[in-house]
Amino acid sequence: MPALRKVFFITCMIFSVFCLTAGYAVAGQWIGALAAILMIPAWLFAQKHSGTWLPYICLLASVSLAVVGKLTGATPILMIFGSGITLAVWDLLLLDAALGNNSSGEQTRQYENKHLQSLALSLGFGLSMALLGRLLNFQIPFFVLLLFIVFTLFSLDRIWSYLKRRSNNN
Repeated sequence: MPALRKVFFITCMIFSVFCLTAGYAVAGQWIGALAAILMIPAWLFAQKHSGTWLPYICLLASVSLAVVGKLTGATPILMIFGSGITLAVWDLLLLDAALGNNSSGEQTRQYENKHLQSLALSLGFGLSMALLGRLLNFQIPFFVLLLFIVFTLFSLDRIWSYLKRRSNNN
């Protein structure tokens, strides 16, 4: 795993486990906090075997920890952040499995950089929307919400297309 991917992986893994552990600790649920801490060796083991089903099992375990924490009274925003960043850890493991040892070429490095940029953009946008959703609380009719989601997806598609065209021109 090249240096930049490894730094992103370790940073996201630690932050995810920290959020889950802190959420359980604040609620006084020490068994949940211990289970969250045990995700570190699980993720590191999955990193060594990223081409197998282990990243999926770790994703399921981490998201399950967040869901159980939310249902048992842990701090919701910490559980949301923990599970959101868990998705980034999982994505980085799958990227590592897809690229394997093929990280020496210029085209591979460009692909990796673009992937890390889009991951950071998605993670930042998603977590900020989750935080905004926790802060704002108002009733929206389902149809209006559906139209808003379609508009948001269309806008993200346009932004992504613009970024792809811009990177191809450079």
